[in-house]
Amino acid sequence: MRIWILVWLLLLSFRAMSVFGQHKLTLSVAGAPTFVRTDFSYRYLFPDSDGQVVEPIFMNGERWLPGYLTGLTATYTWAPGWSVSSGIWYQQLTTRQPRLAIAGDGRSTIRYRTIRVPALLHFRMNQKRLSPYFSFGTFLDFPIPSRVIAEREGLPTQYLRLSADTGPIFHIILGAGGQYRLNDRISLTLQPLASYKLGRFGGAGMHDPSYEISMLAQVGYTF
Repeated sequence: MRIWILVWLLLLSFRAMSVFGQHKLTLSVAGAPTFVRTDFSYRYLFPDSDGQVVEPIFMNGERWLPGYLTGLTATYTWAPGWSVSSGIWYQQLTTRQPRLAIAGDGRSTIRYRTIRVPALLHFRMNQKRLSPYFSFGTFLDFPIPSRVIAEREGLPTQYLRLSADTGPIFHIILGAGGQYRLNDRISLTLQPLASYKLGRFGGAGMHDPSYEISMLAQVGYTF
C-alpha cells in the first residue's frame, strides 16, 4: 500500500512540475545491467515454508550478484544545465548457494527483488548535442519478497518465497557519463553509476555492506 501511495505522490509532483513551462519536463525509459558486491556475515536465510519442509540457506563471505533494473524516470530542468529527477524502477539480483555439506548435493537460487525510487541531482556541462552528464543523490529501495528455487538431489524442486524486511534502504550514488540530444525533444543518456548501501535508519536489525555498479541507459522525451 505504501508503494502505491508513493507512486501517486510522484505522479502528482511530475504533473505539477509540467505547468512551469515548455521543455522543462522529460520522461524517460530507463534500463541497466547491475552488479552488486555484498559481504554476507554468517547469515542464515529462512524461506517461507508454505507447509513444506524447508532448509535454511547459509550465506557468508563476499558475493557478486548480477542483475538488472528497469523503469520510468521524470526529470525537471530548473536552470540551464541543472535538473532533478525521480521515478519508479524495478531491480532484480540473482545469487546461487550450495546446500550445507551435511544436507547433501543441491543448491538454492535466490532472486532478490526491489522497488527503487531514485532522487538525483544532475549537471549537464554544456548545451551542445553531446555533453558530459553528472549525477549525485540517493536511491531508496523498498524490498519485496524474494523468489527462491531450491534444488535437492533426489527430491522435488521447491519454489519458495523469502520475506523482505521493511524498508526503505538508503544508497548514496555518483554517476558520470554523457547525454546526446537527437533533437529538441528526444535525448539519449548513457551513464555508469556507482553506489554504496548505507542501510536502514532507525534501529535496523541487520546490514550487509554492499557496493553497486551499473550502466544506466535512458531514452527521454521532453515536453
